[in-house]
Amino acid sequence: MKKSIPLFSWKFPAIFLLLLGLLLSSVTHAQLALSIKDMEADLGFEVGPSFFLGDLGGNLGDGKRFIKDLNLPTTRYFVGLSGAIYPASWLGIRANLNYGQLYGSDALTTGNDFASKGRRERNLDFKTAILESQLLVEIYPTDFFTMPLDYQPRLRPYAVAGIGMFHFNPKGSYTDPTTGATSWVDLRPLRTEGEGFGPGFPPEYRLWQPNIPVGIGARYDLSDKIAISGEFLHRFTFTDYIDDVSGAFVQDTSLFYKYLAPSQARMAIAMANKSGLPITAFSTRGDPTHNDSYFTFTVRIIVKFGSSDTWFGRANSQVRCPTRW
Repeated sequence: MKKSIPLFSWKFPAIFLLLLGLLLSSVTHAQLALSIKDMEADLGFEVGPSFFLGDLGGNLGDGKRFIKDLNLPTTRYFVGLSGAIYPASWLGIRANLNYGQLYGSDALTTGNDFASKGRRERNLDFKTAILESQLLVEIYPTDFFTMPLDYQPRLRPYAVAGIGMFHFNPKGSYTDPTTGATSWVDLRPLRTEGEGFGPGFPPEYRLWQPNIPVGIGARYDLSDKIAISGEFLHRFTFTDYIDDVSGAFVQDTSLFYKYLAPSQARMAIAMANKSGLPITAFSTRGDPTHNDSYFTFTVRIIVKFGSSDTWFGRANSQVRCPTRW
């Protein structure tokens, strides 16, 4: 009787050859797209709302719980310009220059729990302009499932991450006790938590700081020259002083007169504690265990550049509507 061939004797080599073929085709795809002559570039303009997550303002509770702490009345806006190049269909390298605003106010904190009431009693507020630059990498995962000359869909999701630098300068609302007029004053020179006062106090914080932007988005090609994208981008930072609030109150307020001019010292004492309550009513001024962060939802209008005789040009031509059926 003829001996039968075991199933595994052909199944495993077949699977191995299949996987090898997929790997080789994937490498071929990447090499084709990585050719310099196939590189595409674009310019973009973006705009959208911005949200601050820190010690001030926020939703009910003790704050700093990401989206849970989102407080819509504190919404501000960002605008930006971007330029990107695409060494591969699945890979984009983008530079952003953005400008926007952040805002937080304890008076807007919601909820009737103990922590929420404590934040409202603290009664601090701030606003700041943000100027930031970013270098980002975009990854389009669906492109890994297409062959080099396949149809490129109009809608493509992507992940984005990178590094950035930003400048901030927190201001707080100050009511002049003589005139009753309210204005916004720079908080860093007032050293409201004793920054730089010596041992036992925090150092003065820097207004230029690095951040780590991470997010997701979706891009839609309207034509071979114009695209639009929607993007959520969260910034992890390395400072807890975007809102000028981090740790403890200065218990000995005479120190303000030691390190500041008399007029500054009077203002610093007023701005450090705006609750109308004694400092002993609060355990801390802020929570130094979490750094501040912020995020944006932006819509970007993209103008694409590149020769039609490239991989991207051929792919872009496939997203255009046919001239005839």
